[in-house]
Amino acid sequence: MPLKRKRFLLLYGSQTGQADAITEEILDNSAAHGLECERHCLSQAEKKFTLEKETCVVIVTSTTGDGEPPETALKFFRRLKKKTHSSDYLSHLNYALLGLGDSNYTNFCNAGKTLDKRLEELGAKRFYLSGWADDAVGLEQVVEPWIEGLFPALLKFLSFNCPDLSGTSQITEICEIEVERSHFDKDGESSDKKIETKITESNGHFKEKESQAKNTTDSTEPNSDKFESESSSTISNGKGLNETEDLVKHIEGITLEESTEPSLRKSIAPLCDAAVTVPLLPAAYLSINFDIDQDMKPSLLPSNSSAVTTISEATVIRTDILTSKEALKKTLRLRLKIGEEFEYQPGDSVSVYCQNEEKEVEMLLKRLNVLDKADIICQIELMKDTKKAKAAIPLHIPTITTLRTLFTYNIDIREPPKKAVIRQLVEGTTNPQEKRRLQELCSKQGMGDYTSFIRNPEISILDLLLAFPSCNPDVDRLIESLPKLQPRPYSGCSSPLKTPQHLDIAFNVINIPEGDGRSFARQGVCTGMLDRVTNQNQIREETAEDGTNTEIFQLQISARPNQYFRLPSDVSIPLILIGPGTGVAPFVGFLQHREMQKNSAEFADQAFGEIFLFFGCRNRSQDFLFKEELMRLQKVDILSKLYVSFSREAISQEDPKYVQDNIKSNAEQVLQLIYNQKAVIYVCGDAKNMAKDVNQTFMKILQEKKEMTESEAKSFITKMRLERRYLEDVWT
Repeated sequence: MPLKRKRFLLLYGSQTGQADAITEEILDNSAAHGLECERHCLSQAEKKFTLEKETCVVIVTSTTGDGEPPETALKFFRRLKKKTHSSDYLSHLNYALLGLGDSNYTNFCNAGKTLDKRLEELGAKRFYLSGWADDAVGLEQVVEPWIEGLFPALLKFLSFNCPDLSGTSQITEICEIEVERSHFDKDGESSDKKIETKITESNGHFKEKESQAKNTTDSTEPNSDKFESESSSTISNGKGLNETEDLVKHIEGITLEESTEPSLRKSIAPLCDAAVTVPLLPAAYLSINFDIDQDMKPSLLPSNSSAVTTISEATVIRTDILTSKEALKKTLRLRLKIGEEFEYQPGDSVSVYCQNEEKEVEMLLKRLNVLDKADIICQIELMKDTKKAKAAIPLHIPTITTLRTLFTYNIDIREPPKKAVIRQLVEGTTNPQEKRRLQELCSKQGMGDYTSFIRNPEISILDLLLAFPSCNPDVDRLIESLPKLQPRPYSGCSSPLKTPQHLDIAFNVINIPEGDGRSFARQGVCTGMLDRVTNQNQIREETAEDGTNTEIFQLQISARPNQYFRLPSDVSIPLILIGPGTGVAPFVGFLQHREMQKNSAEFADQAFGEIFLFFGCRNRSQDFLFKEELMRLQKVDILSKLYVSFSREAISQEDPKYVQDNIKSNAEQVLQLIYNQKAVIYVCGDAKNMAKDVNQTFMKILQEKKEMTESEAKSFITKMRLERRYLEDVWT
């Protein structure tokens, strides 16, 4: 068969690296199926590929913001939208599409669904059903079966022999390893002489034997409130990072017989008795060379980075603690001194480039048995004899570095390990019980356990290594498979009109307690970094003798413009702002901006629309964020109405407990602004509960006050969203 019949184009649009990693897995498995795969980012359209010249393409794209495509894919989407050709323009193109999203957000998988619809409008045909993966429940629950079915579909489309595709259950498991259950005696030793594995391929079956290893135990954080606890545990509390040796001994001493319940380290029937199917081990492709000139300077950021965003330097010149010592959460406001090149508008976010906690990095390097090499200059190279197709050093990995630098600035050591990472750990595990459990956790059959014991409690790679003492993976394999350390976004809470050289951001410091598989208490990666630095510098407002602000420390930041979550250009349009907790941050910027506009000559003769703000917190004396500023803005008639609910102070049912209670109590005034004055609604904060509850509240008051049916109310809100009059900036 001609070589061209075996080829397909693989494209990805990635914001945080998820789509990139998924297509990397597809690429790795393509060669094993006899397929030639050409992989590109959607940003390379018209440079590396042209859809008009392709016949078979597989696309994986994420959704970001308010249903928009990733930044790297914006030009591709816009170009495709502008095509005015007939409905058979892409009739030669056959495609498969996987969309990534989060159902906590209103426009779930909107970028993927928009692309799917547009390709169909231009005449392209699906050769495989489109998939929509939901990060709210675990992307892997859709991604894994979708990829499993993709290769048979590709083989069938490209005219290869392949299994019957009439049902998912009939799809042969191609190039995956099925591990038979080993039987263990009471001492944890395997009663079998060998651990048998079977590799099932489309052209037949064969078995390979693996020598049984000795049973040895010798070994050396988004703005989420998910792990907040009443004790506000910090990284130094409980089993903190200063107790590395005790922590390892504590975990090594735990026996699997202590509980009959499943856990991170133990499964129960039926999983413990089943044969499990684990992913194919990717080919190794990176090596570390320590034999280089030690006078070379390591790079914090990779020199071959192709980031579409511009990274700027910012100086923190002031921080304020916005909550009392008694508050459940600690909220910080940072004032950043920015350069003239950094532009932002109220409603925009800023990405802060962070680093992993140094003690956590130290502990990981020690656990990996490379602490003695941690500060030696090394070069990350491609293996000369790698079997990986089109191998390349990942863009986030600098070639000249040290292991300490790499694990501090470039690699995310906190994100729950993907199944591909756990598959790598299997290879370095000697204890048969531990090896079997890791096989289960990365298997198709162990999906539930993976979700319960790794994804949901957000277990880190260090937690996993501490829980499985006989696991000693090669550090270069981990560098290959661990993800990039991503910057964290925070809402701006200032106006460039009021402070043109400054940008304020506000956030909760995230405290994550020990437990549920987490072997020590910790803070959020970025909020913890900022909290530690501010504590070390004893941050408070200081003024130098010349009257300028004292410089405290430097940050790297990049702008994250929010295309729609901005003030309307018409200042007469009323605003309904809904933001409990730190969700109020961008609205402080909105109000300061309106104040500056109202006091400027440009808007001297214009009427300004009313502004209602619905804010909520726990206690008025502990966490009423921006209280003085909001009161001042109300006093000078910038803020028309301020409705505040205190969830821990509500005594009777009539007392508003949450923002939606105040919205309902003031339904008549709110509806008057919406109906008579075309007000714009802005919602900022928690996506899982608050944003959904607010949406439901508006639905209910439309039904009660306007006598709409549920369907009519839903259509009304949907119409407002389409008109950009109901806007959300929410997070999980």
